[in-house]
Amino acid sequence: MREVLWWRSLKLTGIELPESSVGVGEHVRLIMDEPCQYAMMDRIINVPPSDEPEAWQIWLETEQGKFRADTPEFHARVGIMIRRRGLLANLSLRENLLLPFLYHGDAERLAAAEQEVESVAAFLGLADVLDEQAGERSGYTHALLSLGRCMLLHPAIIVAQEIHVGMSPDRLMRFRDMAIGALRQLGSGLLYLTSSEYEGSGVRFDRTLVLQSETA
Repeated sequence: MREVLWWRSLKLTGIELPESSVGVGEHVRLIMDEPCQYAMMDRIINVPPSDEPEAWQIWLETEQGKFRADTPEFHARVGIMIRRRGLLANLSLRENLLLPFLYHGDAERLAAAEQEVESVAAFLGLADVLDEQAGERSGYTHALLSLGRCMLLHPAIIVAQEIHVGMSPDRLMRFRDMAIGALRQLGSGLLYLTSSEYEGSGVRFDRTLVLQSETA
């Protein structure tokens, strides 16, 4: 059985998201307004206690079992890319890339990520600044770091909010090419949250679901 990210029918800011899923290698696009995007991300990150019915709204199904969104098994296999997800200014770019692995406390996974961080930084064009303090960085660099963390994770599924919004055209083209190349290299499934069908990612989607506000 392949790994599949499932979600039940969800109410997102008063709008119904039908039950569906995305599997490894499958690209699914959800077109929804920005409040809905953040509400969806919130359901993945801030999971209710296990004794509440909403606890199993989003989960990963694998050959080893089903893992809801607050488990280490889920976060070891699902990469997340959120717009405006800040870097820690007092850490180097290298440390920011490795930060999720430090938080997880898994020495084996951290060691594997440390072995790959140089090659990932080179792919992203960050090799020369990898050990510089993060400080204040552009949205473009934030997006690169978010993509880099997913590359180090080797996730089965990536849940991505459109993080390229506001980039200049030349940077958008560079980031889009890198993101598509990384997605092809990883073979991950993609659940892509965007506010427009003209989102500019360059990704070919297998399915698109459009959520409209009640006032639309």
